[in-house]
Amino acid sequence: MSNFNPLNILLVVTPEVGTPDKYEKLIVERFPEQVASGAIRIKKFTDGADTDEVLDTHIVGTGSIPQRIPEMKDLQWVMTFSSGTDHWKNWGKLPKHVPLTHFPGGSGIPISEFVIGQMLNLAKKYIPLWENQKQKKYIRIFGEELYGKTLGIIGLGGIGREIAKRAKAFDMRVIGADIFKIELPTVDEAFLFDRVDDVIKQSDFLVLSCPETEDTKGMMNEDRFKLMKKSAYFLNCARGSLVVKEAFMKALNEGWIAGAAQDTWYVKTPVPSYLPPEDELWDTKNLLISPHISSFSEMYEKRFGAVFVENIDRFLKGEPLIHVAPGFEANRD
Repeated sequence: MSNFNPLNILLVVTPEVGTPDKYEKLIVERFPEQVASGAIRIKKFTDGADTDEVLDTHIVGTGSIPQRIPEMKDLQWVMTFSSGTDHWKNWGKLPKHVPLTHFPGGSGIPISEFVIGQMLNLAKKYIPLWENQKQKKYIRIFGEELYGKTLGIIGLGGIGREIAKRAKAFDMRVIGADIFKIELPTVDEAFLFDRVDDVIKQSDFLVLSCPETEDTKGMMNEDRFKLMKKSAYFLNCARGSLVVKEAFMKALNEGWIAGAAQDTWYVKTPVPSYLPPEDELWDTKNLLISPHISSFSEMYEKRFGAVFVENIDRFLKGEPLIHVAPGFEANRD
């Protein structure tokens, strides 16, 4: 049982990625008596929580990285409201006795729907049709089908599997690569990561859904874009750092590939990523740009909040936390 009374919970969620009020509501619904009695106290911020009144925090739930975490002497654990934890690794200041929890694959449904939507956008030429409509031009545009095409998925975790499931509904051939040998009913052929080039060569649509690691950073370089079919499309809802920017631009501007859709970018401030207005990518040919929103939906807070309140309950009962991020266990070296 937790010996903290009151238990101080800090919620930090910027307006761009949600609201702390929704997470607070989930806590109140799960622990109504504790909140009403003051046994659980909730502090909410949308501006980074850079104030002394957060220093007595025991539990943090956050969509960003509160910079004063190292000063929280009684901090017990943190939950990041994201699937990826690379930004915490890059920050490198989380105390070693404090575990970090997350929700791996928690964004699988919205991201997979977004990816399928962008594949259809690229294949069916919706944007040129919309532009013609605005100019009152009645021009019939020749589109493509997803049916029978090969979808290559790099990373067959929770997000990759959801993409594969939906792609099979379009009768696509689905192949993929991962660091583990995986057999899935929705994947026709799965390769280990050392054969990722085989996936790239065969794909009509190539999707990145793998985390940022030392092995994946810069993996889509000039050589790999040249492996792609000239008729193929590239989609990235993983991390901008996985793609070499200069090679990406050359592949699109020089017609090495037919087009691309990218949702994650190279600047990581503000979190989760950012594309400045002066960036050359805005003028790159045949590129669909979205502002890192593939994971966002009306269900976001409910899904991640469910894990958060479950772990609060476990902490109060002295039970192990669920979804502790690899490499962020308590008392790690």
